[in-house]
Amino acid sequence: MTKKLIFMKGQEFIQKILSGERDFANIELEQDFDLSGYEGFDELQTYLKNADLEEKPLIVENSKFRQLDADGLYLPFLKANNANFKHGTFMSANFESAQFKNADFRYARLAQVNMKNSNLENSDLRQADLYLSSLIGTILTGADFSGASLQFTNMQAADVKGIKNLGLARFVETTNFQFADLTEKEKSVIRRELWAQQGKKRRLFGGSG
Repeated sequence: MTKKLIFMKGQEFIQKILSGERDFANIELEQDFDLSGYEGFDELQTYLKNADLEEKPLIVENSKFRQLDADGLYLPFLKANNANFKHGTFMSANFESAQFKNADFRYARLAQVNMKNSNLENSDLRQADLYLSSLIGTILTGADFSGASLQFTNMQAADVKGIKNLGLARFVETTNFQFADLTEKEKSVIRRELWAQQGKKRRLFGGSG
């Protein structure tokens, strides 16, 4: 049985974080909340940058943040498994070492986002914009990239085994797969995208392509 979500206004969400609260599992934030445009955003950023988020991470598992505008948000080590970020805007946000298993990022704007060493296993990234994003060392097993924009996305040393619909993503030929953990299935998709650019194969596969 699905647990009922607790509705929360954006201002209350920020105030609770600033007061030291960390557990926001099973909440539904007001839709279309402009977090990065909120007057207390700079204070929030300073607070988060001075907090020990590795020891006491923010938890938003099973929560809904649809159409949240949070460009530039600093929130590494976030625990957001099964969270819904559909249509959200997170350009240049820092989500390094975060947990996003089964998260919904459909249509999200993730340009230049830092998801280095994160876990996006089985996440839904259909139609997401990952322009210049960093997925270095990230687990992407089972993640769905159908229609996603991977223009200059960095997947160096990422676990790409079992990734879904890579062949339906856009700009795969510009993506950095150097030293990525790949099966022949993923390699065949990438080779096909690079068919007219033979010189890139060896570099993108770390010399094993």
